[in-house]
Amino acid sequence: MIAIGVVAVAGFGSVPGAAAKPRPVLKVAPARPTATTAITVSFKAPKITRSRVHYVAILTVGSTYSPVACISDFPHVALRATRGGRFTAKLNPRIGVAGARRWCNGVAQLEVRRYGPDVQYSPALARRTLPVGTGKADPAPPETGVPVKITVLSGSTLTASAAGRPDRSAQLTGVLRGMIPGRFEPNTDIRVEQISGSLTPQAVFPPDPLCPDTPSPGTFDALPSSQLVLKASGDGIFNLVLNGSAAQLFGCGPAGALSGTTTLPLTGHVGPKGLLEMPEAGAVTGIPLPAGSQGGLAANLVLNVDLSGKG
Repeated sequence: MIAIGVVAVAGFGSVPGAAAKPRPVLKVAPARPTATTAITVSFKAPKITRSRVHYVAILTVGSTYSPVACISDFPHVALRATRGGRFTAKLNPRIGVAGARRWCNGVAQLEVRRYGPDVQYSPALARRTLPVGTGKADPAPPETGVPVKITVLSGSTLTASAAGRPDRSAQLTGVLRGMIPGRFEPNTDIRVEQISGSLTPQAVFPPDPLCPDTPSPGTFDALPSSQLVLKASGDGIFNLVLNGSAAQLFGCGPAGALSGTTTLPLTGHVGPKGLLEMPEAGAVTGIPLPAGSQGGLAANLVLNVDLSGKG
């Protein structure tokens, strides 16, 4: 709330030549409320004679995290006059804020101010701190990241091509898993790291006629250095790092265990189904092959990207 002006509060200011009056004592019951206990506030103050002016109780709990929905800022509550020049109010967490029915754990600060007329209000006339719930703020969990599941859907292919020979294609399936560092924030660029898993041909990837004895691997394994960036614009940039040299993935050796890595630079943009079916395409060219020829690998993937953290 923005203060347009600050009212002068009779009886609480200092008077020239006289000792300043003590700040009114704010009474709170119970002294240590539980997370679901209503808090009763009372203090003694001059009677209000002006219309549209009232005393208001304001409670805030110093808590930045809670594993459950809770109230850290309670709506302002007007105090009502009682006997003996006292004003009182009850702050009940069960009727305070939609979706939350308990106080946040922590140290609460309770203030009473005089509001009105209109948007004017006084400085704090009385103030008190008190523990609520456990009395200590709940510690935030360590930011280990949000799990992401990437499913390679039907229609995904990997194609090997070389001049003078027919293209060789294989349908791919598979599941990749990665992690969003820290917390997921919607409507921002999202970076998925530490991606691993395998792309598996649904049928044996045909061998190249020049290299019949060095077929492609049975699976194309992603390495944790892979990274997917989902931009707020809808673009997707996927640097998919596969185990094995480009020639080995193509199916032209060298024979033996896979060595080195190959990065498939994939790009795409969300379609009508968003991340449920996101196309990504890219290619590696200039792969050295026998007899001085060159080849290429082209990937056309359809991805289901699950950001729910439950994959």
